[in-house]
Amino acid sequence: MTYTPSTHPADWISSGTVDEATCCLLRELLQRAASATRAENTALWLAGEDHLHATLGTGPHAAHFVGAFKQPLDRGIVSLVHASAQAVCENAIASNPEHSPVLDKRLGIVTDAMIAVPLAISGSIAGVITCVHTRPEGQSSPPAEFRPRDLAEFEFAAACCGRILEAAILGAH
Repeated sequence: MTYTPSTHPADWISSGTVDEATCCLLRELLQRAASATRAENTALWLAGEDHLHATLGTGPHAAHFVGAFKQPLDRGIVSLVHASAQAVCENAIASNPEHSPVLDKRLGIVTDAMIAVPLAISGSIAGVITCVHTRPEGQSSPPAEFRPRDLAEFEFAAACCGRILEAAILGAH
């Protein structure tokens, strides 16, 4: 599937190409994967022309950034995963030079660990799904970490989300 400016994945939900029932199913998949990995927040980032758009999410911070935050395609781990099509499981996010703290600052949190997995649809990378361990800014509790099986859980979730979106898009045409 080739993406043209009018068919960027970031436009699929707002244009109605992906319906609310499909969005609910995607949120449920993200929530189940979050529960299995003990992650506080998840997000589905879909590619626009020059940004990844936080399109869906779960967790206490989702309402504060989903639909309102765009990650430039040239910054951050999420964008690196999108560009490289390689999953990342980072347990020392603050020391990773690719980490962009812009969203953390906006939310008043610190991200300690992140899993970011590319979302493939019809052989193309359409976005990324993420889960994170966070804490309030200034809190000095020991950081939580992800395990290899947590990465496997999110890789499975990304495969399922990709198939669901692919079916929704094919059904819309």
